Amino acid sequence: MKWFAKMERKFGKYAIQGLMRYVAAVSVAGALIGLINPDIYFSYLSLDIYQILHGQVWRLVTFVLYPSVTGNGAGGIFINMFWYGLMLYIFLWIGGILERAWGSFRFNAFYFSGIFLMLLVSFAYYFVAVAAYGSAVAPAIGYSLAAQVDLDNLNYSMFIMFAFLFPNTQFLLYFIVPIKAKWLGIINLVVYGIQIVQCFQTRTVSSFMAMFLLVAVLANFGLFYLIARNPQGIGAAVRQKKRRVVYRNTAAEQKDMPRHRCAICGRTEKDSPQLEFRYCSKCEGNYEYCSDHLFTHEHVRRDHLK
Repeated sequence: MKWFAKMERKFGKYAIQGLMRYVAAVSVAGALIGLINPDIYFSYLSLDIYQILHGQVWRLVTFVLYPSVTGNGAGGIFINMFWYGLMLYIFLWIGGILERAWGSFRFNAFYFSGIFLMLLVSFAYYFVAVAAYGSAVAPAIGYSLAAQVDLDNLNYSMFIMFAFLFPNTQFLLYFIVPIKAKWLGIINLVVYGIQIVQCFQTRTVSSFMAMFLLVAVLANFGLFYLIARNPQGIGAAVRQKKRRVVYRNTAAEQKDMPRHRCAICGRTEKDSPQLEFRYCSKCEGNYEYCSDHLFTHEHVRRDHLK
């Protein structure tokens, strides 16, 4: 898209190189907080909009320290740490590939626009919920909604992007079953769709928040997928499709047309398949003759044409 290309030329020098390394470092810091005491995060660092509106503005940044792993999860601390480390490695690897394929600016734009949409949705829904339930419960609403906001869905949308752009990349599901990335991407999209429907049917404050956050990251994925597939813009893609249609129609019309025609008798290879056709090197101009007239015709000179 032209507007995006202009932004890249103007602001590309400010892009963060190797962004996913910093994201991974932040995630590890959040995991350490979760292992030590997750209440530290929810009390002082989460995206609690009620507290933000009352002066704790650092939460606009520190919410990215969401503890993706804690010591209280199912399976025990070591199993949780193993799966957390595996997913962190996959996201780091995939993010590096996307950054090399897109360039740092475009990858930065994808990731930070996803965070921005999450913030926008969070603030908008907080105000709607407070207006619906009353300001008396605003602290509880802020605390409850803050627990829904993390970077996991954004990272999974990054995986879906990778799966759609590099569909034939093969993964080993559970280290055993080989499966192509495109099928994993489709499975993730189906799971997201099911989660959105379930959240809508639950109809609670937290479930609606989770639904809107999923919609936000999917919208971000859709926008940048269109940019990746059609860097010149949707209009250019439509024009290119029209040119393909015109080319196919023209090729179909010319398929049954003869390629050779004798300048003397007018016969073609369709009229007499046994004939051979040649251009005469002594004639001035592009004159083609069949084998019956190639050596018997009168050579064409420019002065004869005047």
